[in-house]
Amino acid sequence: MYSIIMGVISIAYMNHWDLRELLFDIIRSNFPNESIIKVNSEENPTILICSVFGDINMVKNTKARYKIFYTGENPNRYSPYNDDKLLCRTFDLIIGFNKTDISNKRINFPLWLYMWSRDNKVYNYDKKNNILSYIEGRNRENLKNKKGKFATFVSSHDCTVRRKIGNEMERYGKVFYPGKFRKNTKEISNRVDRWTDKINYISDSIYNICPENSKGEGYFTEKIFHAFEAGTIPIYWAIDYPEPRVINRKRLFLVDLDNIGKIGDVIVNKERYLEGPLFIKGADEYVNELYTTLIQELGKIIDNIREKDNIRENCNIKE
Repeated sequence: MYSIIMGVISIAYMNHWDLRELLFDIIRSNFPNESIIKVNSEENPTILICSVFGDINMVKNTKARYKIFYTGENPNRYSPYNDDKLLCRTFDLIIGFNKTDISNKRINFPLWLYMWSRDNKVYNYDKKNNILSYIEGRNRENLKNKKGKFATFVSSHDCTVRRKIGNEMERYGKVFYPGKFRKNTKEISNRVDRWTDKINYISDSIYNICPENSKGEGYFTEKIFHAFEAGTIPIYWAIDYPEPRVINRKRLFLVDLDNIGKIGDVIVNKERYLEGPLFIKGADEYVNELYTTLIQELGKIIDNIREKDNIRENCNIKE
């Protein structure tokens, strides 16, 4: 029997990570007339929220009424969660980095927005209090500070790209590594609940080397936004320029193995990367759209729960 009694909507988590339960708070905040509680996944919840950290068969065997998938990781690294057809068959809503495709139950709500929203307890779009206005203000403040370090590189593990970018940057100045990767200075806190220590540390540097851990469609995390918030020039690596509907690409250097030698040009012409706005025209509207779509799609599930509709829609992904 589902855990929905007398209008109570129960929500559980499975294969998720470190209590980052933003979706529970978003649902509770935006649907205040509902009685919403948290339960264990074994209790047959009304809504089960899952991520990539576990066996998908456990998700399939759970008797939840609705199943929501969210990933802040690159699904290409977590088989079988990189199987679009399997995800569409298993879940009622798929939230992550890919472009929104309502016909296949997929919406875009990326990790950088998820983490900022959770840490700042923001559950919908606010014109006065949002991630863009916050980062722009912090960027202006931190750019005024005298920089004591040439470059910083905060990472927990090695990979070929990170090693080569670090080596190239070291040709021009000292790179401080306060993480597990190449640690050469006092390690900073890497608390998952707040990133204050990291921001404060890298804000003392001119450049912040902030590559992603892998390439994937739309896979752009909090790293580039941390670099902006700290008032640094990001040396960034990913599949492409990050968040093209949000970020002014002139404010960062997108490095790849093919152009790694051009890092020297960034060093010589650093003022060029400090000119112009951080975010492009229309970025506010786009971020608002991300919030609005998320809340609308969650609202459809809530409506179906009210109406006791348990029909899982078919996928439109071609075989």
